[in-house]
Amino acid sequence: MTTSILTSFIIIISFIVKRIQADCQNNTLTETTFVYRRVCYFANWAAKRYDNISRLTPEDIDPFLCTHINFAFAKVLESLIIAPYEEDDLKGWTANSKGMYERILKLKETNPDLRVLLSVGGWTHASRGFNEVSKTAANIKNFVKNSVKFLRENKFDGLDLDWEYPGAKDQGAEPHSKTGYTKLVKKLSRVFKREAERTGQEKLLLTCATAAARHRIEAGYEVEEVCKYFDFVSVMTYDYHGSWDGKTGHNSPLYAMRNERKKFREWNINSSMLVWEELGCPKEKLNIGLSAYGRAFSLFGETGMSNGKPVTKKKSSIGIKASAAEAGKYTREAGVLAYYEICELLQNNPSNRVFWHQQMSVPYVSSKTLWIGFDNIRSVTLKMQFLKEHGYGGVIIWSLDLDDKTGTVCNEGPFPIFNAAKRELLILPDHLINKDKKCSDDNITITIEHLHSKMTKIKQSKNSK
Repeated sequence: MTTSILTSFIIIISFIVKRIQADCQNNTLTETTFVYRRVCYFANWAAKRYDNISRLTPEDIDPFLCTHINFAFAKVLESLIIAPYEEDDLKGWTANSKGMYERILKLKETNPDLRVLLSVGGWTHASRGFNEVSKTAANIKNFVKNSVKFLRENKFDGLDLDWEYPGAKDQGAEPHSKTGYTKLVKKLSRVFKREAERTGQEKLLLTCATAAARHRIEAGYEVEEVCKYFDFVSVMTYDYHGSWDGKTGHNSPLYAMRNERKKFREWNINSSMLVWEELGCPKEKLNIGLSAYGRAFSLFGETGMSNGKPVTKKKSSIGIKASAAEAGKYTREAGVLAYYEICELLQNNPSNRVFWHQQMSVPYVSSKTLWIGFDNIRSVTLKMQFLKEHGYGGVIIWSLDLDDKTGTVCNEGPFPIFNAAKRELLILPDHLINKDKKCSDDNITITIEHLHSKMTKIKQSKNSK
């Protein structure tokens, strides 16, 4: 009797196993491999530069370099609408030429998996327009409705909110901006979802570029709440230091430097990401930030000067009194140098040497008169390994035009910074390979063999009696 029941049980289990195996085979056909996000910013003014080294057009971009491209920037008007910043965003300069929107979206013809979002705001835009939008429920409703219309008409895949920053009084944010930001994000998310369900179109993505410093995060974001509604959150983990400090400091350190002042102890990628986690944002939704530029400083002599007196030069030259370095001949902004401008400086002047800061895991250039904190292939690779080890979802990089687009200046291949990030992120950790697989043939086999073994033992026991 026992053997008969067990035999029937095995037949039933075998039937179930075959159905599971069939489902597994079907699921394999639709299974998608995990991909870390590589979010690249395209600056619409970069196409207007005069020289070929610094000018970047949409046609210069490898369609497979990024998983997402954020078109920067559009602006928010007090009339509660999104508007283009540049005259040639919507239409080209001549009757037959295409606008920048259309040209960047054309990359999707080669790579249909690419998603192109419109980034709204930016540092110089500050809180203009955003204050008005977030002031009342009626204003939010109107802005969201207008935004969906603008995004769909121009064929974007989503909206990247780059309000720098809600809660920041020094950037013109009004007292209601923190709670207003949350209400705006909720409404955008819900309307994007309903619009997709109604029209059958792919849902518009909702993302944001956010602050890295704790004081700005706590002042401007109800973190746990807003992270529920964003598809992903990009933390701008760069510009920690610059000429505004009046002394040298690295643009984007991975870790803190020992014995740093308390004020600056969290001004690094590791600490900033922990703040977002601690305040309730899921790690998989977070992107870390990379910059394809460095912050450059002019030193006041070999030892540096403070109040007219010489200061002993520190080993790493960090914290030495300094001002903004001369503008690069291509990007033409004091205190900022594109990656290819740094390469050119190193090639043209042997006194500009690259050093490695062991504690912060980043390189810097140091000479008698110049100091630059920047990223290179080595530090980018380490940062991407850090990203994977900590379970973050991806990276954002500012910006495509600041990398060596042709590879002829740095001699490291086209877009060396972006490609270094891509190469490392394409190497998946073991736990993410086939992570969505719903069954295992090995486990099924073991289960059946185990049952057969049990049945054999029962038979042997019965025969021995």
